[in-house]
Amino acid sequence: MSEHIPAGGPYRTAIGLHESLSMEHVRAARETLSYYCRTPGFCGEYQRIILEASMLAAKARLEELSYKRYTGMDQGVLEAYRRLAEFYGLYLSGLLVPSGEGVLVKARGGFHVPGSAVAAQGDILALPLGQAASLYAAGLVEPVRSIADKLKTWWETLGGLGERIE
Repeated sequence: MSEHIPAGGPYRTAIGLHESLSMEHVRAARETLSYYCRTPGFCGEYQRIILEASMLAAKARLEELSYKRYTGMDQGVLEAYRRLAEFYGLYLSGLLVPSGEGVLVKARGGFHVPGSAVAAQGDILALPLGQAASLYAAGLVEPVRSIADKLKTWWETLGGLGERIE
């Protein structure tokens, strides 16, 4: 059954064998699902088992492939995961400007903020952390960084100038 989980399944994933995901993988998984769901009473159990195994494979793929050069059809998912982890790391480090329990972000283009108004390019928004992280992962916003991060850049520039003057 593991071979019918897209891109290798949990057993292949467990030993680090990741295939590039293709439509053939997804098609095969859907065919297997339809086969097992022809039997009354077995469909729900099959879905439970296959979903649990697929979630394990997905977590392993996200962790192992998101920081490697990868070109499968799920490349966008891996990039979104990498950006989400990057945003969360910036937040945990204290390098983002807080706003209440959320953070400040800058819109990269125009879009509708769910539960709010329309943002235009360059607008600064105070958003809950999860919403800001999701929009960053989607490439719609950039985090507003703390003054400490700006000072680091300034000091590095100043240090570089000092070395050139001497």
